[in-house]
Amino acid sequence: MRSKLFRFGVAAGLALALGACVANSGDGARPQTAAAEEPGLRSTPEGMALVRLAMMHRRGEGVAQDLGEMRKLLLQAMGKGEPIAFVEMGLLAANGTAGVPKDEAAAVKMFERAWTARLPAAAYWLGQSYYQGRGVARDLAAAREWSARGADLGDSRAQFMIGWMSDTGEGGARDYKAAIDWYRRSAAQNNAAAMNNLAGMFADGRGIERNDPAAFALFERAASLNNAAALNNMGRWYRDGRLVTRDDARAVDFFRRAVRLGERGAMNNLAGMYETGRGVERDPAEAARLYRRAAGLDPERGS
Repeated sequence: MRSKLFRFGVAAGLALALGACVANSGDGARPQTAAAEEPGLRSTPEGMALVRLAMMHRRGEGVAQDLGEMRKLLLQAMGKGEPIAFVEMGLLAANGTAGVPKDEAAAVKMFERAWTARLPAAAYWLGQSYYQGRGVARDLAAAREWSARGADLGDSRAQFMIGWMSDTGEGGARDYKAAIDWYRRSAAQNNAAAMNNLAGMFADGRGIERNDPAAFALFERAASLNNAAALNNMGRWYRDGRLVTRDDARAVDFFRRAVRLGERGAMNNLAGMYETGRGVERDPAEAARLYRRAAGLDPERGS
């Protein structure tokens, strides 16, 4: 009974903050968007302080870890029209975490409310919602449009995303020149995924003249930020002796670090090293375990 009351309380609080009404459909409260267009949000020092304090309660940093207090503070900030509070609560609703009932449609509405303040993060998460089909029908063209909006406002994740969609041709035309430009902008903000993908374009000569030294430098930089794909790529270059002296032991180390981060390509590559005894003692059983993990057949952790 307490759980149901709690779920209703959080959902009702979200509905009030969204300027919505609560409809009881028999399976819990769901916020519904009001028909009238709502005014844009504006950040204030008080609202931002509430959000920052909420995040401290979430981490238990400087204050007691208290998810209930975090939710309460975020709802207060939303009531004051703080845009980032809508994004933070939207993420909790999208994933059903920290005691917030999972409601992907409500999350999208919160991201949309945050966008009234032209918050770059709101555009990014709307792009992700459309890309993944969470809370809305999957729509790659809409995902690309929202990512572009966030990218134009400087969000490094949105810049990476529009770079990726330009690179792959998802949601629109393939445009390597645009992909390189957006990857570069995102990498300049220390986005490791963008560094890795830009490195791949230099390595393949895709949309730009092939440049192994530039590719390696970017892979190395992204790997230093613990990017799993870059760690795997560093392992491949040391295994193959591309630009660098072949070093199987170093390759194995990079592959292992990537495997710990769940990189399936690295699982395959590390399995190959165990199968052939390169850089490690030959161990067919470990190779088989890693191949099973890479294939999604076995969640057991390998090396």
